[in-house]
Amino acid sequence: MDVRMREVPEQVVVTEQGLVDQTELEKWLPGAMGRVHAAAGSAAATTADQPYLLREGEPQAVFIVIYEGDPHEGPTQVEVCVPLRAGVQAPAGAATRTIPAHREAYTRVTKALVVQGRIGEAYLAGEAWAKQQGLGIAAAPRETYWRDFFAAADQDEVFDVAWPVH
Repeated sequence: MDVRMREVPEQVVVTEQGLVDQTELEKWLPGAMGRVHAAAGSAAATTADQPYLLREGEPQAVFIVIYEGDPHEGPTQVEVCVPLRAGVQAPAGAATRTIPAHREAYTRVTKALVVQGRIGEAYLAGEAWAKQQGLGIAAAPRETYWRDFFAAADQDEVFDVAWPVH
């Protein structure tokens, strides 16, 4: 897998957290994504507002899912976030936090990789690459979605798996 590096700016995000295993995650995640996007409203950033994603075409919604463990191994803390556009106030009542600026080692993931049950390969590739480069893992891994997964074709890239590094 092709692993790349990028600089991610500080981001204020609308967030929802849950403690879920893999079965619960599959039920919880779509609803959580909908709730944080609705809570962010017109303040939500799109791919057009996130140049570090290097995406072209029509602006798409952006979601970040941070995993504090492996939900295949049992309940783990999972956080779903929607970045807000820079300089825009968070909507009243929305749960927010700031994700500090950081560097990420990341790989692009196709829908087919997910459908085939091989998403773990992207996590292993990014972590191994970072270690081979002498980089330390600085924070929990995350998936950054920037395309409608369900509308995508199997060969389409739909999200990134990233490891914050130092």
